[in-house]
Amino acid sequence: MGPMEKLMLQKYVHQLRPRTESYTSHVDKVQNLFSEETSLPVDVFGGLSYEKNERQSSSKRDVIIVRSKDRETDRDEILRNLNQSGIPAKLGSGQSSVDPIDGTYKEKNFRISLKPISGGMQETTLNASITELFPCIAFEKNFQPKDPTSFHQFLLGVDVKKLRCVGSKDIAAAEETINKADTSSKFEEKMNNAIGVYKFITDFSQDKPIKNVFWGYRQKPAGVPKNHPGDMFIEYNDGKKLGVSLKAGGKKTSEPQLNTYVTPVFNSFGEKGKLNLLMKTAYSQVYSKIDGMPPLNKFMKDRKTQQVLRDFDKKNNKQYEDFYNQYLEIMREGIIALFNSSKKKSLNYIKTEVLRDAPDVPTMVIKAIGSSYEEVTDKDAVGVFLPQVKFVKAYKSSSSKQNWFIELKSGDEKLIMNMTIRTNKSGHAGQKKLGQYSLSVKYNGLLK
Repeated sequence: MGPMEKLMLQKYVHQLRPRTESYTSHVDKVQNLFSEETSLPVDVFGGLSYEKNERQSSSKRDVIIVRSKDRETDRDEILRNLNQSGIPAKLGSGQSSVDPIDGTYKEKNFRISLKPISGGMQETTLNASITELFPCIAFEKNFQPKDPTSFHQFLLGVDVKKLRCVGSKDIAAAEETINKADTSSKFEEKMNNAIGVYKFITDFSQDKPIKNVFWGYRQKPAGVPKNHPGDMFIEYNDGKKLGVSLKAGGKKTSEPQLNTYVTPVFNSFGEKGKLNLLMKTAYSQVYSKIDGMPPLNKFMKDRKTQQVLRDFDKKNNKQYEDFYNQYLEIMREGIIALFNSSKKKSLNYIKTEVLRDAPDVPTMVIKAIGSSYEEVTDKDAVGVFLPQVKFVKAYKSSSSKQNWFIELKSGDEKLIMNMTIRTNKSGHAGQKKLGQYSLSVKYNGLLK
């Protein structure tokens, strides 16, 4: 295909599924977003994209949204620009991980909040949706994908509203996934993963003919529990359904089969009180030793805590890391004690939260590897063994500060579940490690 033909193809594809494009001049933007009475000098934004949030704004305060790739750095730069312009402003507090700027200009208050530049669907969600949705469409339309580029070109011409595999509530998300797929930094990788999952569907259909494949984004097919862990659902000719949980990774990688946090684990056990006692211990032994730390009843909610932790890390990073290790050990011992406190509750947690047992719609785990796939069978092994378990024992690893294990035993037979607890947040020292009050908990498969 020559350059002119490619250009014409893109033109027609664009007509079939137009992308949202707009341009607003700087003059119009300023006039649209700000009244003459409250308009801030354009220069304070340093060329960044911004808009007034009409829903959050009021007669007493304008709320301005700024889009940025580096929110914290750009926020600090805008604050400096405001102060240099003689506009009184300071850091405020809000729900975002990046504190907003609060100030007053021409006798009217304003708040400037920094948001990710991408907007809409985040890339992690986009990447997952590519792998989950696109094979469903290919199967329904009887399209055999060969490579990422031609596969995406085909998808751009599909009328999503007419697809059986997409629920009515997920149409908008499906259209966004198709339109934005090639904006992903992992476009080639995830499109190849989608091809691998399509191969799984067609291979599986040879053993037992498949009637439909459904995307399980938010809306599950009829007869499937709302909390089912499946990312897609296979419907056979006899009406029976199978949930498919999709993972992506390299040949030698092991993807977590449970990815949750400390707080929901304790809540599932009905032991919120025990978690509160753990945090009191962590505060007494760790947090209280940091200068400027807010009191116990406020430190997890007070925005000041983030700054205290950041300053502490800058002044003494080694001590910060030592304190994090102490905090991690407190929480690891706490969650181990939780699983050792009740065999019944532990087995029920594994059944409902790890296996997510749904008798009428069983689940299999498929890992996409490049443009191929393999089945992950650990869940099957645990599910078969669980009804026979007579003994449950949780214990910590002797070689890792974050690993721990759950041993399931029946007679001479046993399975050992490989677990981790750790920080998984990104950002500065006030957001991750000591700044994460509900650490990540993962089940990484059976210990070999």
